[in-house]
Amino acid sequence: MSEEITPHDQNKRDDLDLRFGEEVEIDESGFSFRPIIGFELEIDGSVYMYSEDGNLEINLIGGKLEEGTSITELNDNLVADFMDNFDEYNLTESGMDTIQGITGYLNTVRFLNAEEEGLGRALICSPSANQYFFLLMIASADYWQAYGKQLFTALKAEVHFHPQFTPELEEIEQVEHPDLTIETYEEISPEDEFILRIEKGDVSLLLAARTYAANETITINEIHAPGGKQLYNYHPEGGEFTSLVSDEPLVSTYGEVCFFFPRDNQLALQPGDYRFRFSTESGMPLQEIQVIIRAGRALDVQTVDLNFWLATEDERFDDPESTDQFKSEIRKALNQRLSPPNLILGEIACFHPAPDELSAFTSVNINTDLADCSYMITETIHQGRALNIGLVDHFIDSDPPSPADVKSISSGHPGMILSTASPHACILMNWSVLNEDLNQLSGAIIDQLVAFSGIDIKDTQQREGQHLILNREIAWRLRRHPIFYEAD
Repeated sequence: MSEEITPHDQNKRDDLDLRFGEEVEIDESGFSFRPIIGFELEIDGSVYMYSEDGNLEINLIGGKLEEGTSITELNDNLVADFMDNFDEYNLTESGMDTIQGITGYLNTVRFLNAEEEGLGRALICSPSANQYFFLLMIASADYWQAYGKQLFTALKAEVHFHPQFTPELEEIEQVEHPDLTIETYEEISPEDEFILRIEKGDVSLLLAARTYAANETITINEIHAPGGKQLYNYHPEGGEFTSLVSDEPLVSTYGEVCFFFPRDNQLALQPGDYRFRFSTESGMPLQEIQVIIRAGRALDVQTVDLNFWLATEDERFDDPESTDQFKSEIRKALNQRLSPPNLILGEIACFHPAPDELSAFTSVNINTDLADCSYMITETIHQGRALNIGLVDHFIDSDPPSPADVKSISSGHPGMILSTASPHACILMNWSVLNEDLNQLSGAIIDQLVAFSGIDIKDTQQREGQHLILNREIAWRLRRHPIFYEAD
């Protein structure tokens, strides 16, 4: 590995006499840099530096990354523009490289000009969701072999990025939910790094990345915390999986993959930039990324609302008085479990599928129908900051279908809230098994609330076959989730 130059004014290599000047900010391009002292400097939107002896040329460009633009194609076009007057050149992919903690694509440049051979490097990256930065450095072959790699490394350390181009975002229900920031980013290329800024006072984030096709496989490949700490890495082609935030790879075949953080007490949400990388089976861009960030201390009593979707033929729910009695009884049973760790049940609402939809959802195949149930519930129910609970008459699985020995299940681990169309937006209860025992029903709801919220419970002492007990540790994690809110 080449020796790295310490990039400060008072530190230099004697053979290169390498020193850097005062920082220059290129406002319209989203970056700043420190020029090499003794080099000629031209700034006209982009930056061009070259040595007086003509041995080395440098080009720095930044700007807005338009929707649908491939960052690798952009790299090729920018190199072609710069090398237009050279006799010939070619690019060779050279893997990945980083600049200021941002991972980018590296290419080796080889060229011929006036019978002189030359070498260089081209690096392109995306400092934010719709911003790009490009660095090209070329030199005569002999000069590059002697100094090029060191110069390239040193210059990278003198570049800093600025969030000049803010993605358009859609804010939802800011007045109704003052403790939540809800943002939707559209058209994210799988090649791009998605950067999410967390502010001081934010306590949790819930993210859903979606593809255009409802049945496409989507994967979270990388998550880095502020400062570059790797929280998660999964690349299925190489079998790599390491994670501090999930027990298994974050992959979905339903066109949406969700992520909640923090899920345990060891890793808190930190101010700064969280960086994500995604991949889709088709390689097509993500349709959108929806993010819900909750702020506040969450120290007082925390409340959760419930929406019951009654996809059951039980006639008691045809009677308003019987439905009200059910709501009163389940409230009492749930509050007995929620109250000890300072949680409380808020509003309870009940909804019915349309009559022509009821027969399709009274029996649910847990292997194939969870996403369809979730879509139906989000279309029916508009109270989004709540736990959506589907009561269905039967669970089935296997082929041919047979009754499933399952009491309850969550459509997402974690699931998504405040979404108009998500395959991971509900939990389901096997009403034929649980309807006569509200204690068992309330226990099953708590179990699936924790699963739906993406909370880590591996360090608790839940016994097999028994419902989870909400101790202080689990409640600490739950109360920061955006499905909960501070009670009046």
